[in-house]
Amino acid sequence: MPYSILPVLWESKFFAFPIGRLELPADYSPKQLEESLHESHNRFRLVCISLDSNGPDSIPINGAQCVCFDRRLRLVKSVPHNVTGLDTHVRAYTSTFCSKWLEQLAVQSGQLSRFKRDPELSPHFERLFLTWINYSVSGELADSIWTWREGNRHVGLVTIRCIRRQINNQGGIERDGCIELLAVDNQYRRQGIGTHLFDACDFWCSSLDMKNVTLTTQLENEQTIKLCEKIGYKHAGKSTVYHYWNTGWVYDTRYGWISK
Repeated sequence: MPYSILPVLWESKFFAFPIGRLELPADYSPKQLEESLHESHNRFRLVCISLDSNGPDSIPINGAQCVCFDRRLRLVKSVPHNVTGLDTHVRAYTSTFCSKWLEQLAVQSGQLSRFKRDPELSPHFERLFLTWINYSVSGELADSIWTWREGNRHVGLVTIRCIRRQINNQGGIERDGCIELLAVDNQYRRQGIGTHLFDACDFWCSSLDMKNVTLTTQLENEQTIKLCEKIGYKHAGKSTVYHYWNTGWVYDTRYGWISK
């Protein structure tokens, strides 16, 4: 039975071609994977495969390659409930206007992302993160935004989403915080700003009685990982993200990307 490949709506809309997502277990069947990707040919131009382990650099599929563009570490922390005041430089961003400082920070946050590393996607990398932060400010891709200010300039940024998860068969629901974008301007790093932004996440999650807060980052992002470990985050699993481009898709000036 083939694995289930689900559409990724926001990214598909941005790139203007259909993108699918496949969550692959560590003990996956290569045969099932090949069947799944073969069946996806006419549905998705790109399939993003997340392997639940630290996998190889590439996976051979039907003479093509699933290439690794991201190695991730998921970190999780129990939300403390004794969070008091925040540093006066830290403020909730409530404006519906996205400042140029936030846009610059958003682009910096994605320097290690798979969107920059994949040569098919990298020409659109900056525009993607600019769109991401603008949609976050509008409330579509974030539930809360916090910044560190130096004068009238934002030099640190964190965006958070509320994730709801079922905890029992009777429909019980718990809410977790999920950190999406995190950045400190290059000129202001190693000054403790990141720690204060994490404090803001704790404060917001605690105020909504959330149980956990999570963050997923690249394995090579050692500075962020060390900071997370220092303030109580625990490792919750590694994953490897591959991009599989279905062949035979062409761009039509009238209809956009179509499969032949």
